[in-house]
Amino acid sequence: MRRVQVLGAGECGLPLAHQLLRGGVAVNLVTDRTVEAVLSGSVTSTQIKFPATLDLEFNAGLGVWRATAPAILGIRFTMVVDAEPALGWAGRFSRPAQSVDQRTVFARWLTDYVVAGGHLDVTNLTLADLGRRTAEYDLTVVTRASGELAACFPDDSAWTVPAEPMRRLAVLYLDDVQPDPDDLGTYIALPGHGEIISYPGLTGPPGHERRCEMMLIEALPNGGLDIFSTNSSAVERLRQAKKLFARYLPAALADRYRHAELTDGGATLVGAVLPRMRKPVGTLPSGVPLLGGGDVVCRMDPGGAQGANNAVHCAFAYSEAILSNATSGYDRTWMAQAAQPWLTNVATPAARWTMAVLDPPPSVQALMQAAQSDVALADAFAETFARPADMARFVTGIRQ
Repeated sequence: MRRVQVLGAGECGLPLAHQLLRGGVAVNLVTDRTVEAVLSGSVTSTQIKFPATLDLEFNAGLGVWRATAPAILGIRFTMVVDAEPALGWAGRFSRPAQSVDQRTVFARWLTDYVVAGGHLDVTNLTLADLGRRTAEYDLTVVTRASGELAACFPDDSAWTVPAEPMRRLAVLYLDDVQPDPDDLGTYIALPGHGEIISYPGLTGPPGHERRCEMMLIEALPNGGLDIFSTNSSAVERLRQAKKLFARYLPAALADRYRHAELTDGGATLVGAVLPRMRKPVGTLPSGVPLLGGGDVVCRMDPGGAQGANNAVHCAFAYSEAILSNATSGYDRTWMAQAAQPWLTNVATPAARWTMAVLDPPPSVQALMQAAQSDVALADAFAETFARPADMARFVTGIRQ
């Protein structure tokens, strides 16, 4: 029986482990957190999943919330200057998107994996530990890594990425937000300051989920929105966010969040993401090759709404490649070939789209302007979040 070790129990590692287990592979899933720790911890990000991702999860028995998570029907875009709307339009997706708190998702998927007979190893592996363990497995897939382990995967020299994070981030999960009247997500662009993005989702322990509003504040470094500290309390972050709404948003938008409260004590997160594009084949100091996936290989700012989708698609692409390889080994050549379809069809377009949204070339700026008077164009722009590989049909000048 083939033996595969999967490092990381997130949007990539968990679906991969589930699919391999279902396919008859002996899987060891390695994570540093128990289900209880996941549920009692802080939110990990914002996440919006589009139809192609939701279909993959549902067909694999992982789409537990398909019938209960709020439908996100599109994007309501507003550009705000001096607390007044300067540009606005609403674009609809061809099919609804959804969002569920990753604490909820990971806890449910971890539990189901163990119930199905999967082996779960809750530990903090050092690089030396991993080097000793790889001989026990036919393949090791790394879906979450930092520090020394991440450095085992070389940067992709074909990509030019920013040397610093493009945004400083603050995440808040909120109760008592007035819902959008058309079930659209909210995207507020504040030139010179950043963006405020929010949409409905589910939060809470599995079996006790409830609706909330998930907010992402994307602050340009040193801009007006860049006021959050990693040392501040959750209550202080909510207070600061409300002050930003009152100062920068039109009254009608600010009023939606006037009575907002945090969903729980772990409902905030502050930080930044340094974009990275790495090669999918890494090497341990011992010379043993590793297959990298998810944001180990393609790490993006969440403002483009691509990270969770990218990771899930990677999981299913890798599981298919592993399960279809019943006779030959998993050498470097195989690893590179296994990763290429995901990189070409999903990760690369998603990364380019994210860069274009956060640093719009003239063609994207013109598209945003024209969408105000063209409903079809507004819909096409919204749909590109769901299918970034289609963006080349109507957007030019997007840099790699």
